[in-house]
Amino acid sequence: MDDDSTLMTDESDSFSERPLASALSGCFYAAFVIALSVGMLLTNALLCLTIYSIMPEFGPPELNQRVGQFFYFLAPVLLMVLEWHLIDRVRRMLRPESL
Repeated sequence: MDDDSTLMTDESDSFSERPLASALSGCFYAAFVIALSVGMLLTNALLCLTIYSIMPEFGPPELNQRVGQFFYFLAPVLLMVLEWHLIDRVRRMLRPESL
């Protein structure tokens, strides 16, 4: 019975011993990723607005509105996923190989 209670206190102590600097660096990294994603989405939205305004209209106006809404929602998100994928690939290429 004592072994179980000792094991539980040891686990809870190890979680509370996490240094403040480590927690702050994790928060700063999360804030950086969120800020970068917001920047990507804004840039992609402007790019999609430009591309869609250049495209010729086709079909009835109701269909054009629905296609436009679908394009404005889906295209920036897909571009952001593609951009994150490319960032991961470049980071892997530039990372030194560990032995």
